Amino acid sequence: MNAQEKKIYALAGEKDEVIVLQPRKDQSFAKLVLSDFVNMPFTSKAALRARVRKNAYFLIRNDEKAVLYSVDDNLYYDSYDVTEEVKASEDPYSFVFMGFKFKYHEILG
Repeated sequence: MNAQEKKIYALAGEKDEVIVLQPRKDQSFAKLVLSDFVNMPFTSKAALRARVRKNAYFLIRNDEKAVLYSVDDNLYYDSYDVTEEVKASEDPYSFVFMGFKFKYHEILG
């Protein structure tokens, strides 16, 4: 278990499921409405791309909520409530958020 996974386990609750995610650019990004950009914490597409390549991504979910975590090498993290995106996804093993498709890579527990 690497340091980022240990950090995520420290954040997860007893009944939460932890999933390692694999982000990929989603073609539907161009179709996002302006309101989706209000919640976007990135300043540019280049900054977003650089961040996606560098950070590790995890989904912590339970019966009520799904939270996306972005963890960098220094173990700093950002979290985003993606409950609605996960529920709206037609694929039970992926979801789209902020122009990226996050595919479930490995379920840790």
